[in-house]
Amino acid sequence: MMKTLDRARTKRVAALVLLAFALVARTAAPAPAAAKAEKLSPPQGWVAPDRQRAIERAHENVPFVSQVKDECFVCRQQRLRNEGYGIDDITDACFLLDSPIIKKRSDQYMPVRFMHSKHAAALNDCTVCHHLRPADPQGKETSRCVACHRQAFDPRHPDRVGLKAAYHLRCIGCHEQMHKGPVDCLGCHDKNVPDHNRLVELPDHPKPSQVTVECLRCHKRQGREMLKTAHWLWRGNSAYTMGRRKEVQSGKGTNAVNNF
Repeated sequence: MMKTLDRARTKRVAALVLLAFALVARTAAPAPAAAKAEKLSPPQGWVAPDRQRAIERAHENVPFVSQVKDECFVCRQQRLRNEGYGIDDITDACFLLDSPIIKKRSDQYMPVRFMHSKHAAALNDCTVCHHLRPADPQGKETSRCVACHRQAFDPRHPDRVGLKAAYHLRCIGCHEQMHKGPVDCLGCHDKNVPDHNRLVELPDHPKPSQVTVECLRCHKRQGREMLKTAHWLWRGNSAYTMGRRKEVQSGKGTNAVNNF
């Protein structure tokens, strides 16, 4: 009987000790996730050092390479391997492909953050991208794309594609060949949607027709495409229209008035 009481008393004491530990742990528990996230969030306006460096490099004035060394691809590939070129020679882990040369012609998409080190480690072959070098012996062995590729259809260098084409041919071509990586615009880029407050010219309280006309001032192609959509044509039976439930040619494209 005494042993039974002792066991019961021991269990109660153990339970009280565990409860005390639980209360202490709860009191000393870390801050909630929201407070922790707020404490870890970077200050307003902070930019990661590697990204800041990438932004600066994207707008550097890179000397133009007018002459390149005439060298077969296999010979160059083997030479760079013999000379020990590889990932250890990389000084910048990432690049921001945000050249003003491309923006002069088109600015529909945000720049790509190209992971230089990641690609170099995966390919283990610098010549996939750095396929030629300057003819000048003092030139850099692995020059940047913009050193050789500038504006498209340059009459002084008709054998060179423009910078935008150089990026796309090299990146998309490699991704297709290796069956890895994106091959479409939005796979690499975010859309660069301009601030329409600075573009739209409308009076106060405009009519719907004025809004449509203003949109079409810039978006002419989209307007033509709209005329071919089911939303515009609306061709099909109208189940809730008396006398036209079996009519398949009712709609904005035939006998319905479009009110913009």
